[in-house]
Amino acid sequence: MRITHKLAQDIVDKTMNILGRNINIMDENGVIIGSGDKSRLNQFHEGAAQVIKEGKKLEIYSKDINHLVGAKPGINLPIEYNNKIIGVVGITGEPNEVTPFGEVIKMTVEMMLQQEFLLKELQLEQQARENFIQDIVSGRIGNDLDLFITRGQIVGYDILIPRVALVIDIYQFGKTAQKSFQTFRGLKEGEIYLQRLKNDVVKTIQGIFVNSPQEIVSYLGGDRFIVLKTINLKDSDEILREKLFSIGHKIKNIISQKMKFKVTIGIGKYHKEIWGLSKSFREATQALDVGTRLEGAGDIYYINDLGIGRLLAEIRKNTQREIIRNTFYSTKDKRGKKMNEILLDTLKAFFDNNLSISKTAQAIYTHRNTLLYRLRRIKEITGLDPKKFDDAMQLRMALKMKSYQGDDRFNE
Repeated sequence: MRITHKLAQDIVDKTMNILGRNINIMDENGVIIGSGDKSRLNQFHEGAAQVIKEGKKLEIYSKDINHLVGAKPGINLPIEYNNKIIGVVGITGEPNEVTPFGEVIKMTVEMMLQQEFLLKELQLEQQARENFIQDIVSGRIGNDLDLFITRGQIVGYDILIPRVALVIDIYQFGKTAQKSFQTFRGLKEGEIYLQRLKNDVVKTIQGIFVNSPQEIVSYLGGDRFIVLKTINLKDSDEILREKLFSIGHKIKNIISQKMKFKVTIGIGKYHKEIWGLSKSFREATQALDVGTRLEGAGDIYYINDLGIGRLLAEIRKNTQREIIRNTFYSTKDKRGKKMNEILLDTLKAFFDNNLSISKTAQAIYTHRNTLLYRLRRIKEITGLDPKKFDDAMQLRMALKMKSYQGDDRFNE
């Protein structure tokens, strides 16, 4: 493990504030990489080189500085990590004045280094896990399957266990984190806060699976997180669906209650083999995106429940807009009237109530005759009869497209 200039200078600045004396940190070659006296940076310190060679502290008095290149009066002590000397810390001043601080500063520097190295190792481990998960969901497995399986074992995952993807969208998480990030003056403090916020979400979700260590939870970026949930292949489709929704509700409720975020979740299906996780992830993302557009945020959407909604993601945007325009905005009524908000709401209610006249009238609090009049007007305007199957399918699809596109126009 090597001490970088950035880390050395950070430690020097912090310890000098406590001690009130100049401190130098030298690397394993005896070069000054951190100092309260910036003019001494990158200079060779012969006294430090001697400490590294002999493995013991060195006191340098004023009378000795002419014999040691780059040295000033002071005390120099080896910095040790895992029983190995990785550098030297020096305190400038006459030894009889600064020696009492020597061991304390040495211990302080070693503790700070140990903390930084441990944090770095944890960050590297976390980054390795996140990179591995990104490769799984994107399908970047490579040609050597055994190597990929081994890579998973290294980061603690058995990827041969069957799993299903749940994609979690936390409304404006990215903006909230970025806004909080900007309140910090120092870049490092802001980065630490961002990392802590992401870790809090991941740990909150992991807390649900405290007895299931093979559940994979990770941050995807932006507003999104992912859970690759282990499943039992003996479960029927109905039981599996119930279990996945139960987990989804737990995640949604705990994040909403604990962290005050609005949560939407998309769930994919199970697919065989390791490559199936990538397909499950794409389905979960599609369920999340389509469900949010059609029904709104704050709910749980399962890919199998989308129905014709799945088709919308496959139809080009321009084609959808043309269908919407031709169905609702290009009138076929000689009087020139077009679909208005009341007629569109009536049509939606009619479909939501399975084309039942009585149930629809009750749902929208209107008289049966009024409803029948509106349905006739829809037929006159669009040329499509909502009570006929084929026409109803076209109207239903156009309504779905309108909702999917976020089209709020009722007149052009």
